[in-house]
Amino acid sequence: MAGRKRAGIGGKIAALGCFLGIAGASLAVGAGLGNRYGFWSYREGFAALNWIAWVGGAAAVISLIGIVMAWRRGRGALVLALVGLVLGSAVAWMPYHGQKTLRASARLPDVSTDTVNPPAFVAALDVRKRAKARNTTDYTPQKAEIQARAYPDIKPVIVRLSPDAAFDKALAAIRALGLELIAADKAAGRIEATDTTFWFGFKDDVAIRIVPAPEGAKVDIRSTSRVGARDGGTNAARVRNIARRIAAN
Repeated sequence: MAGRKRAGIGGKIAALGCFLGIAGASLAVGAGLGNRYGFWSYREGFAALNWIAWVGGAAAVISLIGIVMAWRRGRGALVLALVGLVLGSAVAWMPYHGQKTLRASARLPDVSTDTVNPPAFVAALDVRKRAKARNTTDYTPQKAEIQARAYPDIKPVIVRLSPDAAFDKALAAIRALGLELIAADKAAGRIEATDTTFWFGFKDDVAIRIVPAPEGAKVDIRSTSRVGARDGGTNAARVRNIARRIAAN
């Protein structure tokens, strides 16, 4: 009798933990999507995540209690508790991990393979103005110094192709990565595009410049955030990803 009663209580606790885990996960997803679709700012979304993390932590703790009480007594309750534990732990971990990554990244939302004469934004300037981008596209010596310390591996891409062929390859890379094309001027050797980050939907702009080089063509890539002083390394990762695709045989 006592075992059944304990299993019944364990089942209720497991169900509560599962409910809180699902609720926390739903709220966390909504915090990002709200910014993506303009319901609130990313700062409000980040602030909400900090509170939602407590929901996730409560879900994880309650679910763990449910697992202990329902262990070997109720398979259904055990499954619910495990779902609550996984979801709750993920919801509690995400804000901590995100903030840690952001704080550890360089204070640099603008990354370029050429830090002396970075690719210029032309068509994207009007797009950024309409979007009320808070960050400027000025690439200052201070940015170059920060990038040299934080991302010394980011360099121009040299390919043994004609400038026209290199342009086509760069354009194919942009399309393969799902970026929104803003401009593609083969005569000027210039490509501009916008990437939208997953979840919060941050807009980052990309400029690519292709010029002749003794070996074939030199490709420079630049990625710039519209908002935020730090990007968690997103722009550098994007530049590397595009560079790898262009350099690949």
